[in-house]
Amino acid sequence: MRDSSKNYHQMSIWIFFNALMVFMMVAIGGITRLTDSGLSMTDWNFFSGMIPPVNEKDWVILFEEYKLYPEFKLINYDMTMTEFKKIFFWEYVHRMWGRLIGITFIFPLVFFVFRGLVSKKLGMIFTFILGLGCLQGFMGWYMVSSGLIDRPDVSQYRLASHLGLAFVIYTLLIFIGWSLFQNNTLSVPRYKSKPDYLFKHFIISYILLFTTIISGAFVAGTDSGLIYNSFPLMGSNLYPDDIFTLTPFWLNFFENMSTIQFNHRVLATITCLFILYATFKEHNRQPAGFYKTILKLLLFFIVLQYLLGVTAVIHAVPFVIGITHQLGGLINLTLITLIISEIIKRNYSFLR
Repeated sequence: MRDSSKNYHQMSIWIFFNALMVFMMVAIGGITRLTDSGLSMTDWNFFSGMIPPVNEKDWVILFEEYKLYPEFKLINYDMTMTEFKKIFFWEYVHRMWGRLIGITFIFPLVFFVFRGLVSKKLGMIFTFILGLGCLQGFMGWYMVSSGLIDRPDVSQYRLASHLGLAFVIYTLLIFIGWSLFQNNTLSVPRYKSKPDYLFKHFIISYILLFTTIISGAFVAGTDSGLIYNSFPLMGSNLYPDDIFTLTPFWLNFFENMSTIQFNHRVLATITCLFILYATFKEHNRQPAGFYKTILKLLLFFIVLQYLLGVTAVIHAVPFVIGITHQLGGLINLTLITLIISEIIKRNYSFLR
């Protein structure tokens, strides 16, 4: 394999571009969710599904198909063709963007492989990401299909899985792209010393933030953000009166709207405070430079994210704030991933 800084930088640009594509995909997915557009396309065809309606006859056929399913029968029974076209647009864009991500990943990958720029280890990593991408495509349809059977909404379990997988793919792309940009080989790390508190703190920060984001997906999937629109109280208490009304007990954490919102509040508060603690501690001992800039950005964006969450609850999740809050989670994950990458660069050597 050709080994040069130029080649690594070329691949890093490709990886970062795909990360941007995934970032945009999350935004489009959020819009699709908030506009209730996700169930407007009632089948999944990889090739024929790429061709949009081109005349009024095509639109009538698609609209008649939509009328056969629960969302139209129970909620949108008075929907007009014009209104249907609006929700169809976002779901169509969402699906086409997913296919476009596949193209922007696979074709450059083939090019780099044929040029001999991809080592065996990198090849395994890229194959793993490609597999996750294929799984994500299946998970998207698996999620949509849950809303076409007997209830006019997708399963919150499948929504959380779909969103979580997107965030895993995104942060993998950021980590790998940044490592390639720094001319690392992404081999198995050899510890120069045992991981210090800093490494552990930001790994915990990532896990906490990721868990909070998944709990947010359950909030979105059950519309739990539309109840208890006050903060910090929920009703007249810090916790809802009906927090554990479902049986078995564990079901409350995934299907009780009050418990789901309460869990998200608690997780968000713990996550914000822990990240602030870890970031302040590291920021105060660092000289000026790129690394300290990332820490400052994290301090700003984690507080902004928390305030956006509070604002979303108080105002019953308005469209713009809902989208911004979802993307804020992605920005914070980006910054934590970069910090972890920088810590690894400082404390580990990479095997060639």
